[in-house]
Amino acid sequence: MVQKMPVWFPGAIYHVTCCCRWNETIFDEDADFITYLSLIESVRYQYPFYLHSYCLTRNHIHLLLETTHIPMKDVVETLNYEFLCYLQTKQVNFLPQVQANLIDSVDNFLIASKKIHLAPRKQNFPLKEYRWSSYQAFSSYTPNDHVVTSQVLTYFNQPKMDQYCRFVEAEVMEATNLWGDP
Repeated sequence: MVQKMPVWFPGAIYHVTCCCRWNETIFDEDADFITYLSLIESVRYQYPFYLHSYCLTRNHIHLLLETTHIPMKDVVETLNYEFLCYLQTKQVNFLPQVQANLIDSVDNFLIASKKIHLAPRKQNFPLKEYRWSSYQAFSSYTPNDHVVTSQVLTYFNQPKMDQYCRFVEAEVMEATNLWGDP
């Protein structure tokens, strides 16, 4: 269930994070990541939305999600319910804590995308090699059907992908400060 429900309106963009209590593992194996990504597509078919950036780590889910005509709460609750059903077949209990922050400016939109793509650094994974993030769709010409890169890239000059990568990686050494760490 979404714990903090910001105001909703068609076209609203949110940085949605999901984690388990006590930082328990959400994704144990590659099949879990693959299943979650396929559920994104299944839920998107039922409740249309745009996914601008995402990152799945062992114990967190980060989504930069834009709604169309369905409230974000419905999208996220359906996605989490479907994933819960999958995990229960593996005898795993998934009780997500969900937080959604309304993105109210271009700066916040870009910062949220950056934070999402820097999430693997919290677990010492190289950004460009991390498979369970949309960053590869921004950092190379690797297609990714789950994410729409055009809106994020709109705010960068040519070459757009290179400029976005510079924006994200410029603070890699200071990434911990994005999460409020000392």
